[in-house]
Amino acid sequence: MENRIEVLRKKLNSFNFDLMLNKTVGACENCDLCEKVNASIKDKPWFKCFCYQFVRNVETVYEIIYDLPYLKERRCDALTYWIHDRVKTFSDNSNINKNKVDIASEILTVWNNINSKKNNNASNTCNISVIQKKIQNTEEMKPKKIMSSYCENYDSLRSLLKGIYSSECNIYYDYFKDSFIEFREIVNKHSALCSGINHCSGFCKNHDPDDLLNKSKCKIIEISQNQKEYIKEEECKALKEKAVAEIRSEPKEIQTPEFTFSDKRAIILILFSLWGIFLTFLFSYKMTPLRSWISSKLGKKELIRDNFNEQNDDVSLDADYESMNRNMENEGYNITYNSNWNPS
Repeated sequence: MENRIEVLRKKLNSFNFDLMLNKTVGACENCDLCEKVNASIKDKPWFKCFCYQFVRNVETVYEIIYDLPYLKERRCDALTYWIHDRVKTFSDNSNINKNKVDIASEILTVWNNINSKKNNNASNTCNISVIQKKIQNTEEMKPKKIMSSYCENYDSLRSLLKGIYSSECNIYYDYFKDSFIEFREIVNKHSALCSGINHCSGFCKNHDPDDLLNKSKCKIIEISQNQKEYIKEEECKALKEKAVAEIRSEPKEIQTPEFTFSDKRAIILILFSLWGIFLTFLFSYKMTPLRSWISSKLGKKELIRDNFNEQNDDVSLDADYESMNRNMENEGYNITYNSNWNPS
């Protein structure tokens, strides 16, 4: 922001003059006139500071008028608006004790005394009677000041915006764009007031006669509103065309790589999955009732198998005994008789 103000101050006389009005002052040639006001406010620090600034500003305005007489109305009106704005600030500040004093009237008294010391040279001084009428019409002062500044700065901005491109070009263009938008809105509401400003008559209907907003070499595109970052329009178009060309050169369909088991990543993934399953089972076996449940199930199966084998053995023995008995019964007690036997 400081860089922006410094750049504009060096190139725009109206902008620089407005900044000068608010500069502090330690002493001035006619500051003693601030003592000749209402006793209830003359020693108040806020009023003394304001009055000293005002006296210094009057002296500066008169120096400008002496060298550049055509600026008389503009600088006198600008100083009048400055007084109005400062008095309004004091009036809105409840912490300042005004002691029911008309501050504007006291300042105009000081102004009149300054004019008296100038030997009533009306050509080099502001007309107090005209200023008194203007300062009372508070509704017209601000829009008139804005329109006057725009009209005065237009020629300077035209030479800056149509000249050779510089690193400060974005500052000029941004300031002009904001001023143009503000001027256009005010003129739509105060067209008659615009016509009454001598150096604005050519702008009231055609706000931008040279079409600086569109034809300026400094035309830029704002890429970040908060940070006030800009890019030249030509550079923006070039980047846009490059981006479009790159997009068109890319294939319309992007093939997704197929997942196959020959891929090393697939093998690693499967191994990790199996390892995870094993660890999960081992954890469940060690840390949960699953171990005792499996052991009981296996124990029951072993007991059933042993009982089954014993029963099979018993059945086999019983079958053998039954077969033996049956054979014995069938054969009876058959004893073979040997007739050749001799008991000798």
